[in-house]
Amino acid sequence: MSSLEPQPTVELGELVRRHRTRRGLPLRALATAAGVDATWIMRLERGEYTSPDARSLAAIARALEIDVADLYAAAGYDAGRELPGFEPYLRSKYDLPPEAVAELRAHFDAINEAYLRRRGTDR
Repeated sequence: MSSLEPQPTVELGELVRRHRTRRGLPLRALATAAGVDATWIMRLERGEYTSPDARSLAAIARALEIDVADLYAAAGYDAGRELPGFEPYLRSKYDLPPEAVAELRAHFDAINEAYLRRRGTDR
């Protein structure tokens, strides 16, 4: 498979599985809550899809009570933005609680401001 072809979304599947198991939801219960076929979710969790349906991802996010942007970022969708936000990236890439994500965001903002000041481009 060349680097230009769509890649299976293994990280997305792991993210969905992690949230589902944390909530104690069997696969079929998540499928029922999201209105999505259980086989589709099983294949999603295995990372078999290269471009999963955005509407189904939104339904799964609602059922798992997580931000849909997290799933879109893990799936490689831009969700109407040039780049995914910092927080969805951290939540999809790392298994961090909201407090840690907020703390990292604050540190990132402080570092970014310091570099902007040094370059004389303070916003």
